[in-house]
Amino acid sequence: MYKLIRSLRNLPATGGVQVARCSTSEKNVVPKKMMPGDLVKTPKVTREEIARSNETTAGDMSWRTPWHEKEGQYYSMLKAFYSEDNQTNVLKMIQQPINLTPNSIKNWFAKRKVKTNIALQQYIPERNATLGNDLAAAHFTVYRGGAVKFFDSDKWIKANKFNEYDLPTIFTEDLYLQAIDCTDMDLYYEGLINFKELHGVEWLSLNGCQNLDDWALDRVGHVFSHSLLYLDLRNIPLITHRGIGALSKMDKLKILYVDNIFASREFEMTCLMLQELKPDLDIRVE
Repeated sequence: MYKLIRSLRNLPATGGVQVARCSTSEKNVVPKKMMPGDLVKTPKVTREEIARSNETTAGDMSWRTPWHEKEGQYYSMLKAFYSEDNQTNVLKMIQQPINLTPNSIKNWFAKRKVKTNIALQQYIPERNATLGNDLAAAHFTVYRGGAVKFFDSDKWIKANKFNEYDLPTIFTEDLYLQAIDCTDMDLYYEGLINFKELHGVEWLSLNGCQNLDDWALDRVGHVFSHSLLYLDLRNIPLITHRGIGALSKMDKLKILYVDNIFASREFEMTCLMLQELKPDLDIRVE
């Protein structure tokens, strides 16, 4: 079958007609506009759905199901000694060569002791709910070798050599902490959360708390930002000028003890800027 096609571009002057061959495949082509709409419909996918499909969760990266998520398991009081990085520590231990030298064993026991102390200093909501925030913080401090003093009392409460001390074991009204002495306590950053919601503490000594650093000072400045008048930061080697700068959020601070203002140029400049922000602040060195 042949089809006559007029070519306007190459039409001879004599008005001739060109003949073109129409293939069989062309006869069976259905115009696109005549195709049913359901055959050309494409699904609508939003950007949010694409992003969610590409996300990788912690469960996808886990090589096994944690023991406490298995059927029949549950959390108990021993959960303070469990952390999500336990399996990572086990893998590291397996991959490293065994080292039984005295120094290695000593370092292992030291690290284990630190982890245990941090776990024991975690915040316990049940204790605060039973005793109240002030009395719970008092028990936390005195049990670890510190001392506390309440308003309307001149007596400092401290444990004796048998770790016995005189503090109420039930909630007591009108009992608010005024001063906390943590001198030479084995206190960590994680333990400072036990001092939250203390709205009346005016005196705090962290003298000799070797484990505290700049991050701990930032938490101290946040917890006691509206009440603290006196702060002792002597004999804490991990504190730098960055930690001193975090004390700028403390509105009522009047006396600040440090080891050496001239420890570095940055430390000196930070102390000067802190005094400029707080003209009533007295930074002392003794």
